[in-house]
Amino acid sequence: MYLAPNAVQITPTNEGIKPPRRASSSLRLGSSTWRLALALVVAYVTSIVGVFAALLVVVDVTSNNWEFNHYVGDAKHFFTPLFNVNDTGALLRSVVFPTTMSPASINNVGLRMLATTIEQAHDKDNRYYHLTAGEHSIVNPTNDICGTIAKTYPMGDAAAINTTVRLGTVLDTVSYFRGTALTNFFGSTLTDPWGVPGNNSTQLINLGYTVGRAILDLRLVTAIQVPLPGQLVSRNVTMYSYTSKGFCSGCHHYTELGKDVCTIVYSFNDTTKQLVIKSSGAIYGHVHVLGIVFQQHWMTVLSMVIRAMCVVTAITSFAASQKTVRWTDPLTLNAWYKRLLHLLSPPHYRYTNRAFNFLYLCFNSDLFVLLYSVAIALDEGISIMYARAMNRWAVAASFNLWNQLRFWGLGFRWLWLNLALLKGLKWLLNFLSTTRYSGSNRLVGLLNFSSVTFVYLTVVVLFNRTDYIEYGNTNHIEVSSVVQDLDHLNVYYENSYYIRNLPSLFCLMLANLLVVLVLDRLLNRKWWHTLSKNTFGRQHMYNSTSILSDMELPMEDGTGSSTMTVKARTLCTFQWFFTSHLTCFGLPEEPSIIRKFMQMKLMVASRASTHSQQSSHHHPSTTDLTNRSKKDDSKQPDTTTALLEGMAGTTAEKHRESAVADEQHILVQDQDGHLHLYGTDNREAQALGIEIKILRDTSYSIG
Repeated sequence: MYLAPNAVQITPTNEGIKPPRRASSSLRLGSSTWRLALALVVAYVTSIVGVFAALLVVVDVTSNNWEFNHYVGDAKHFFTPLFNVNDTGALLRSVVFPTTMSPASINNVGLRMLATTIEQAHDKDNRYYHLTAGEHSIVNPTNDICGTIAKTYPMGDAAAINTTVRLGTVLDTVSYFRGTALTNFFGSTLTDPWGVPGNNSTQLINLGYTVGRAILDLRLVTAIQVPLPGQLVSRNVTMYSYTSKGFCSGCHHYTELGKDVCTIVYSFNDTTKQLVIKSSGAIYGHVHVLGIVFQQHWMTVLSMVIRAMCVVTAITSFAASQKTVRWTDPLTLNAWYKRLLHLLSPPHYRYTNRAFNFLYLCFNSDLFVLLYSVAIALDEGISIMYARAMNRWAVAASFNLWNQLRFWGLGFRWLWLNLALLKGLKWLLNFLSTTRYSGSNRLVGLLNFSSVTFVYLTVVVLFNRTDYIEYGNTNHIEVSSVVQDLDHLNVYYENSYYIRNLPSLFCLMLANLLVVLVLDRLLNRKWWHTLSKNTFGRQHMYNSTSILSDMELPMEDGTGSSTMTVKARTLCTFQWFFTSHLTCFGLPEEPSIIRKFMQMKLMVASRASTHSQQSSHHHPSTTDLTNRSKKDDSKQPDTTTALLEGMAGTTAEKHRESAVADEQHILVQDQDGHLHLYGTDNREAQALGIEIKILRDTSYSIG
């Protein structure tokens, strides 16, 4: 007997075989103690991973919620030096800049970015998100950005001794990139001659670089006192940084905010009227406080609305799945509002039924996966840059659990993009295929996971998507306005920092999926072979957009087919899930499979006759009820009589579970994608006959 993948134990009872408990690798139940111990250990590990995944979703929904982060308002303090500055002219009058790092020396795009940064500080129309992004420790030179302010500042008329002055620097640059992650790994973009700092745009273009980002870097320091001439002074100051980054010329940009404590050593030259900061460095052990400003957009708001809809859909659908849903007649769902109501609140019985768990619904439902993927894609314009900013500082900082959970939460979102990609591939392969029967297209059957364990494995690579993008942009050179005039340079969106890496990222996602699917197929090859010989399993593998094939139901392998024992209550709930949450392809079963199934009719009839003769001596009333229940599948008896007989025979029927299960059924689809259940008597099971089995809590044996 073969079990659902990752099965640990089965318990025979007079009600049939209970569904096995799950583990996370494909194991065949045996007497070996170490096999059972290994299965139990991996089962616990899988449960822990599931709890961790749920934690990441909660962290992402709460702490990576831009509206909530902005509403709290903790990021407003980054703009303290700009609260009394209304425009670029006021900034020039209130802050002393070096000659080559002044607003007067930057290009037009840089001036626009500077003006926007000042506008972001005031934000009178509430057009921007002001977000905090955690605190990151400074433990090495990588996170020490204080050296930028070590410059010479011409004081002019502000050179009075003992007066206080505010210092700052501003520099605009454009970034040139060469290669992507794929060309870096498989090509020669990392080994070919690199550009060097000081190269102009012409030299870099000749080396194969393209411009992909515009940057404005503004630093402002809290006020310091002008010392006596020749006196060397050391003190700590607070430095605010505003790094604006745009990915096309003149388009909206985001601003990375920072706050650091720097130790500076400076002096004043009374002859040249210059204040010189000889050195500036961060204090190791202190933290860099990080914040980000993004423009608010309708896509972000829509993303939150869709995610809220997904939560409501998941909760209501899962609540419905915990009851026994009535067997659905597709002809009754002839209007869109009826289908929507049936999806969220189908008609059901009062009997509890746990056909599948919450993860099965969230990972396998077309509606949930596609809607959640759309929500993630709409929000990706902010989240991908937010994740990159956090990762850039966290890599060189001490480990911070909260920051890491937030970062992982942003990566875990892409799990549903993975699932949507897999569902899309499965649908596309079926659409392009010329096969006429279910199971003929083997590629479609490969695009399935045996358990949520392998779904989780696909996330490991997605956690590193930010590092993957960084690797694709490894070969880059900054060209500043000090080197050349930047006004004649254009940044094209398709060549920008993130967009240029999307093809490589898509290839990584696809390769990651294929590797995990192949690994799943190899480790669980016996289970997959058994499942493919069952018509219920084939509906998952070949005949729908389902990508999670394990139903946690016991299977018994046979020569030509395998048998799956399914409670009638569970079968009805699965039929509702296929009808409402999946796209069925409507492929018929191969004629050879139907012929083999029909050949079982005589054997089943013979066994039923023999059992009836033996049973009539001991339980004549029970046999009569059983015979009448079999006729209910093909006839339309009096409803009241059938229900009464069903309820009256409930207790007796439980002792005859194995006899009822001997009658084989198959599950097939018509051309419209509607599921139908047929018995060996070549008649379709009707809703009333199924209802009797629901009342008796009996099972179907599906081959």
